[in-house]
Amino acid sequence: MRRISFEKYRGQNGRSLILAAAMILILLFTTSLSNPGAMSADQQHESGELNQNVEPPRSEGVDSANPSQQATVQCGVLKVAQPTEGIKQIPLYCISGKFHGEYVPSNLPYRDMPVLEGISLPISEISRWGAYLLNGGSNHGYLMLAPRDWKVISAEIGMNGSVKVEMQDPANPGIHMSYLDAGTCMGCATRMIGSYFPEMKKWVNDQGSVSEPLVFESRTELNKHMVQFTLKKNTEAFKTYGAAYWLLDQDNAQFTMLEVEAPEAQAQIVQTMLDFYTKYPAAFVY
Repeated sequence: MRRISFEKYRGQNGRSLILAAAMILILLFTTSLSNPGAMSADQQHESGELNQNVEPPRSEGVDSANPSQQATVQCGVLKVAQPTEGIKQIPLYCISGKFHGEYVPSNLPYRDMPVLEGISLPISEISRWGAYLLNGGSNHGYLMLAPRDWKVISAEIGMNGSVKVEMQDPANPGIHMSYLDAGTCMGCATRMIGSYFPEMKKWVNDQGSVSEPLVFESRTELNKHMVQFTLKKNTEAFKTYGAAYWLLDQDNAQFTMLEVEAPEAQAQIVQTMLDFYTKYPAAFVY
Protein backbone atom coordinates (compact mmCIF):
# COMPACT_ATOMS: atom_id res chain seq x y z
CA MET A 1 0.00 0.00 0.00
CA ARG A 2 2.81 2.40 0.85
CA ARG A 3 4.49 1.75 -2.51
CA ILE A 4 1.26 2.47 -4.41
CA SER A 5 0.74 5.74 -2.47
CA PHE A 6 4.30 6.84 -3.21
CA GLU A 7 3.92 6.17 -6.95
CA LYS A 8 0.67 8.12 -6.98
CA TYR A 9 2.31 11.05 -5.19
CA ARG A 10 5.23 11.04 -7.58
CA GLY A 11 2.91 11.08 -10.60
CA GLN A 12 0.94 14.02 -9.24
CA ASN A 13 4.14 15.90 -8.48
CA GLY A 14 5.45 15.29 -12.03
CA ARG A 15 2.25 16.65 -13.56
CA SER A 16 2.54 19.76 -11.36
CA LEU A 17 6.10 20.38 -12.56
CA ILE A 18 5.06 20.01 -16.20
CA LEU A 19 2.17 22.48 -15.69
CA ALA A 20 4.48 25.00 -13.99
CA ALA A 21 7.01 24.75 -16.83
CA ALA A 22 4.27 25.30 -19.40
CA MET A 23 3.09 28.44 -17.57
CA ILE A 24 6.64 29.84 -17.53
CA LEU A 25 7.02 29.27 -21.29
CA ILE A 26 3.68 31.02 -21.97
CA LEU A 27 4.76 33.97 -19.81
CA LEU A 28 8.10 34.29 -21.62
CA PHE A 29 6.40 34.11 -25.02
CA THR A 30 3.82 36.80 -24.26
CA THR A 31 6.49 39.05 -22.73
CA SER A 32 8.61 38.86 -25.92
CA LEU A 33 5.61 39.88 -28.01
CA SER A 34 4.90 42.86 -25.78
CA ASN A 35 8.46 44.16 -26.29
CA PRO A 36 8.96 44.49 -30.08
CA GLY A 37 11.80 46.95 -29.51
CA ALA A 38 13.98 44.00 -28.55
CA MET A 39 13.46 42.43 -31.99
CA SER A 40 15.22 43.33 -35.21
CA ALA A 41 13.37 45.19 -37.95
CA ASP A 42 12.97 41.94 -39.90
CA GLN A 43 11.51 40.17 -36.86
CA GLN A 44 9.13 43.05 -36.17
CA HIS A 45 7.96 42.99 -39.78
CA GLU A 46 7.33 39.23 -39.71
CA SER A 47 5.46 39.44 -36.41
CA GLY A 48 3.24 42.27 -37.62
CA GLU A 49 4.76 44.82 -35.26
CA LEU A 50 5.68 47.20 -38.09
CA ASN A 51 3.00 49.84 -37.72
CA GLN A 52 1.37 52.06 -40.26
CA ASN A 53 2.03 55.50 -38.81
CA VAL A 54 0.90 54.59 -35.31
CA GLU A 55 1.45 57.46 -32.89
CA PRO A 56 4.17 56.60 -30.36
CA PRO A 57 4.25 57.57 -26.69
CA ARG A 58 4.34 61.29 -26.09
CA SER A 59 7.85 61.10 -24.67
CA GLU A 60 9.17 60.16 -28.13
CA GLY A 61 6.65 61.87 -30.37
CA VAL A 62 4.36 64.83 -30.61
CA ASP A 63 4.39 67.59 -28.05
CA SER A 64 0.77 67.99 -27.00
CA ALA A 65 1.28 71.76 -26.90
CA ASN A 66 2.38 71.73 -30.54
CA PRO A 67 0.06 69.48 -32.56
CA SER A 68 1.76 70.48 -35.85
CA GLN A 69 4.72 68.23 -35.03
CA GLN A 70 5.12 64.88 -36.76
CA ALA A 71 5.35 61.82 -34.54
CA THR A 72 8.66 59.99 -34.25
CA VAL A 73 9.56 56.80 -32.43
CA GLN A 74 12.93 55.28 -31.68
CA CYS A 75 13.03 52.22 -33.91
CA GLY A 76 16.49 50.83 -33.29
CA VAL A 77 20.01 52.10 -33.79
CA LEU A 78 22.15 53.21 -36.69
CA LYS A 79 25.66 51.75 -36.71
CA VAL A 80 28.41 54.08 -37.88
CA ALA A 81 31.92 52.84 -38.67
CA GLN A 82 34.34 55.38 -37.18
CA PRO A 83 37.82 55.80 -38.71
CA THR A 84 39.67 54.99 -35.46
CA GLU A 85 37.08 54.04 -32.82
CA GLY A 86 35.42 51.17 -34.68
CA ILE A 87 31.64 50.81 -35.00
CA LYS A 88 29.55 53.14 -32.83
CA GLN A 89 25.77 53.36 -32.47
CA ILE A 90 23.38 56.29 -32.44
CA PRO A 91 19.58 56.15 -31.97
CA LEU A 92 17.46 55.69 -35.10
CA TYR A 93 14.19 57.63 -35.04
CA CYS A 94 11.45 56.73 -37.53
CA ILE A 95 9.17 59.52 -38.70
CA SER A 96 5.45 59.06 -39.23
CA GLY A 97 5.11 61.20 -42.34
CA LYS A 98 2.21 62.22 -44.53
CA PHE A 99 1.91 60.41 -47.85
CA HIS A 100 -0.17 61.85 -50.67
CA GLY A 101 -0.05 58.87 -53.01
CA GLU A 102 -1.94 55.59 -52.98
CA TYR A 103 0.94 53.70 -51.37
CA VAL A 104 1.55 54.35 -47.67
CA PRO A 105 4.64 52.49 -46.42
CA SER A 106 5.26 51.50 -42.84
CA ASN A 107 7.05 54.18 -40.87
CA LEU A 108 9.61 51.52 -39.84
CA PRO A 109 12.23 50.09 -42.21
CA TYR A 110 11.48 46.65 -43.59
CA ARG A 111 14.94 45.34 -42.73
CA ASP A 112 17.87 46.23 -40.51
CA MET A 113 19.86 49.27 -41.57
CA PRO A 114 23.38 48.65 -42.91
CA VAL A 115 26.51 49.92 -41.18
CA LEU A 116 27.40 53.35 -42.55
CA GLU A 117 30.94 53.94 -43.74
CA GLY A 118 32.83 57.21 -44.08
CA ILE A 119 30.91 59.12 -41.37
CA SER A 120 33.09 60.74 -38.72
CA LEU A 121 31.40 61.60 -35.41
CA PRO A 122 33.80 62.58 -32.61
CA ILE A 123 33.45 60.11 -29.76
CA SER A 124 33.06 63.00 -27.31
CA GLU A 125 29.98 64.21 -29.23
CA ILE A 126 28.35 60.97 -30.33
CA SER A 127 25.75 61.17 -27.55
CA ARG A 128 24.45 64.38 -29.15
CA TRP A 129 23.31 62.82 -32.40
CA GLY A 130 20.36 60.87 -33.70
CA ALA A 131 19.54 59.53 -37.17
CA TYR A 132 16.07 60.33 -38.54
CA LEU A 133 14.44 58.17 -41.21
CA LEU A 134 11.38 58.95 -43.30
CA ASN A 135 10.66 55.57 -44.84
CA GLY A 136 9.69 55.77 -48.48
CA GLY A 137 9.14 52.15 -49.52
CA SER A 138 10.21 48.55 -49.13
CA ASN A 139 13.92 49.24 -49.55
CA HIS A 140 14.58 52.98 -49.27
CA GLY A 141 13.96 56.06 -47.20
CA TYR A 142 15.32 59.54 -46.50
CA LEU A 143 18.00 59.60 -43.83
CA MET A 144 19.15 62.69 -41.94
CA LEU A 145 21.44 63.43 -39.00
CA ALA A 146 20.35 65.92 -36.35
CA PRO A 147 20.68 66.50 -32.60
CA ARG A 148 18.58 63.85 -30.89
CA ASP A 149 16.50 66.41 -28.96
CA TRP A 150 15.29 68.14 -32.14
CA LYS A 151 11.66 67.72 -33.19
CA VAL A 152 10.22 66.90 -36.60
CA ILE A 153 7.79 69.65 -37.57
CA SER A 154 6.66 68.28 -40.92
CA ALA A 155 7.47 65.34 -43.17
CA GLU A 156 5.67 64.70 -46.45
CA ILE A 157 6.06 62.68 -49.64
CA GLY A 158 4.00 63.89 -52.60
CA MET A 159 2.36 61.95 -55.39
CA ASN A 160 5.28 62.90 -57.66
CA GLY A 161 7.81 61.55 -55.16
CA SER A 162 8.83 64.95 -53.88
CA VAL A 163 9.96 64.97 -50.25
CA LYS A 164 10.10 67.69 -47.63
CA VAL A 165 11.21 67.27 -44.01
CA GLU A 166 11.49 70.10 -41.49
CA MET A 167 13.00 69.90 -38.01
CA GLN A 168 13.73 72.44 -35.30
CA ASP A 169 15.43 72.91 -31.97
CA PRO A 170 12.54 73.03 -29.45
CA ALA A 171 14.59 75.30 -27.20
CA ASN A 172 14.95 77.84 -30.04
CA PRO A 173 12.52 77.35 -32.95
CA GLY A 174 14.54 79.81 -35.03
CA ILE A 175 17.17 77.09 -35.33
CA HIS A 176 15.77 74.66 -37.87
CA MET A 177 16.55 72.36 -40.76
CA SER A 178 14.84 71.75 -44.11
CA TYR A 179 15.43 68.81 -46.45
CA LEU A 180 14.00 68.85 -49.97
CA ASP A 181 13.92 66.28 -52.77
CA ALA A 182 12.18 67.39 -55.98
CA GLY A 183 11.22 63.82 -56.86
CA THR A 184 10.02 63.35 -60.43
CA CYS A 185 8.81 66.95 -60.75
CA MET A 186 11.03 67.92 -63.69
CA GLY A 187 10.02 71.57 -63.64
CA CYS A 188 10.66 71.86 -59.90
CA ALA A 189 14.10 70.28 -60.19
CA THR A 190 15.03 72.41 -63.21
CA ARG A 191 14.21 75.70 -61.46
CA MET A 192 16.07 74.68 -58.28
CA ILE A 193 19.13 73.55 -60.25
CA GLY A 194 19.24 76.96 -61.93
CA SER A 195 19.09 78.76 -58.59
CA TYR A 196 21.75 76.78 -56.76
CA PHE A 197 23.97 75.96 -59.76
CA PRO A 198 24.23 79.20 -61.79
CA GLU A 199 26.59 77.53 -64.25
CA MET A 200 23.56 75.48 -65.38
CA LYS A 201 21.58 78.58 -66.37
CA LYS A 202 21.84 77.92 -70.13
CA TRP A 203 20.56 74.38 -69.71
CA VAL A 204 17.69 75.67 -67.56
CA ASN A 205 16.75 78.21 -70.22
CA ASP A 206 16.90 75.51 -72.89
CA GLN A 207 14.27 73.60 -70.89
CA GLY A 208 11.99 76.63 -71.11
CA SER A 209 12.30 77.32 -67.39
CA VAL A 210 13.29 80.37 -65.39
CA SER A 211 15.12 80.14 -62.07
CA GLU A 212 15.31 82.64 -59.23
CA PRO A 213 18.88 83.87 -58.69
CA LEU A 214 20.29 83.64 -55.19
CA VAL A 215 22.88 85.87 -53.52
CA PHE A 216 25.39 83.60 -51.81
CA GLU A 217 27.61 84.81 -48.99
CA SER A 218 29.86 81.89 -49.85
CA ARG A 219 29.66 78.99 -52.26
CA THR A 220 32.05 76.05 -52.67
CA GLU A 221 31.85 73.31 -55.29
CA LEU A 222 32.49 69.97 -53.58
CA ASN A 223 32.29 68.17 -56.92
CA LYS A 224 30.48 68.56 -60.24
CA HIS A 225 27.12 67.68 -58.69
CA MET A 226 27.41 69.09 -55.16
CA VAL A 227 27.85 72.55 -53.64
CA GLN A 228 28.00 73.92 -50.11
CA PHE A 229 26.94 77.49 -49.42
CA THR A 230 25.81 80.14 -46.95
CA LEU A 231 22.93 82.57 -47.47
CA LYS A 232 21.43 85.39 -45.44
CA LYS A 233 17.69 85.42 -45.95
CA ASN A 234 15.87 88.54 -44.84
CA THR A 235 13.10 86.47 -43.24
CA GLU A 236 15.46 84.41 -41.07
CA ALA A 237 17.07 85.35 -37.76
CA PHE A 238 20.25 83.41 -38.54
CA LYS A 239 22.40 82.60 -41.52
CA THR A 240 21.42 79.71 -43.73
CA TYR A 241 24.05 77.01 -44.13
CA GLY A 242 23.31 74.52 -46.84
CA ALA A 243 24.32 72.02 -49.48
CA ALA A 244 22.64 71.03 -52.74
CA TYR A 245 22.91 68.15 -55.20
CA TRP A 246 21.82 67.66 -58.81
CA LEU A 247 22.01 64.86 -61.35
CA LEU A 248 20.66 64.48 -64.87
CA ASP A 249 19.70 61.26 -66.59
CA GLN A 250 17.90 60.53 -69.84
CA ASP A 251 14.42 60.83 -68.38
CA ASN A 252 14.62 63.15 -65.40
CA ALA A 253 16.48 65.81 -63.47
CA GLN A 254 17.20 65.10 -59.82
CA PHE A 255 17.64 67.78 -57.17
CA THR A 256 17.96 67.61 -53.39
CA MET A 257 18.96 70.17 -50.80
CA LEU A 258 19.59 70.49 -47.06
CA GLU A 259 19.50 73.91 -45.37
CA VAL A 260 20.03 74.72 -41.69
CA GLU A 261 19.36 78.09 -40.09
CA ALA A 262 21.53 78.47 -36.99
CA PRO A 263 23.76 80.97 -35.14
CA GLU A 264 27.44 81.06 -36.02
CA ALA A 265 28.24 79.59 -32.58
CA GLN A 266 26.69 76.32 -33.79
CA ALA A 267 28.52 76.25 -37.11
CA GLN A 268 30.37 73.02 -36.26
CA ILE A 269 27.12 71.23 -35.40
CA VAL A 270 25.66 72.39 -38.69
CA GLN A 271 28.77 71.28 -40.58
CA THR A 272 28.41 67.75 -39.18
CA MET A 273 24.81 67.66 -40.43
CA LEU A 274 25.88 68.88 -43.86
CA ASP A 275 28.74 66.38 -44.05
CA PHE A 276 26.23 63.57 -43.44
CA TYR A 277 23.93 64.95 -46.14
CA THR A 278 26.74 65.11 -48.70
CA LYS A 279 27.35 61.38 -48.13
CA TYR A 280 23.65 60.51 -48.59
CA PRO A 281 22.02 63.39 -50.51
CA ALA A 282 19.24 61.38 -52.15
CA ALA A 283 17.04 58.41 -51.24
CA PHE A 284 18.92 56.02 -48.95
CA VAL A 285 18.70 52.40 -50.13
CA TYR A 286 18.90 49.91 -47.26
